[in-house]
Amino acid sequence: MFPQQLKERVEEYQDEILERLLSIEVDAHWFRRIFHTFASCFLVFYLLPDIPWIDVVKLVVPISILIVVGFIEVRRLDGFLDKQYFFGLRSYEHHRPASYFYFGIGLIFLLLLFPQQIAIPCILCACFIDPAIGEFRYRFSRRSAYVLGFVLSACIFIVTWHQAQPWAALVVCLVGSFGVVLGERVKVQWLDDDLLIQMVPVLFLLLLWQGLAWFNINILPPLLIHPLGGG
Repeated sequence: MFPQQLKERVEEYQDEILERLLSIEVDAHWFRRIFHTFASCFLVFYLLPDIPWIDVVKLVVPISILIVVGFIEVRRLDGFLDKQYFFGLRSYEHHRPASYFYFGIGLIFLLLLFPQQIAIPCILCACFIDPAIGEFRYRFSRRSAYVLGFVLSACIFIVTWHQAQPWAALVVCLVGSFGVVLGERVKVQWLDDDLLIQMVPVLFLLLLWQGLAWFNINILPPLLIHPLGGG
């Protein structure tokens, strides 16, 4: 009986700790904000050398991670995994995929399918502008939050496109920043803004880039991040 009682006491203690952690909403709030900004570290992806076997790794590993996280989400939603073990979840995420899964989908799409000149500013905006707009909404009006978000997004696009032609940098800055704010503002029940804030601006910029390419106008600046060993 003693081992069984000890096991029950340990389980009760673990449940109590988890309940206390989940009850600290302020900590969960800042955990989500920090998690957002931490995702910018994935830009080291562009530093990986252009070597055939590493190119395979760059494709297989991100997709595999997304599949694993997707499987975990399925098990969480069907009740096999207790939601208490997922710190920082919002209440509406108890019955739909969590925002980090949507963020991962957008991040992998951008890293694998789009030029880094377009992907990098969109990823940075998702990492920093999304939580910034959230904080601005707490402190100011909703309209002010979006205006400030537009301005900060414009700063990111200007910095990342500083090597482009001035007119191209300005157009991309305006189009991209509008896409970021639109992606944050639009609310779709089964699509999280963590995905939309990446995909809306990247699709706008893709249309702009390819549209001008029809007229033999290439607006892309030089690469921002060069693979190690690639000069």
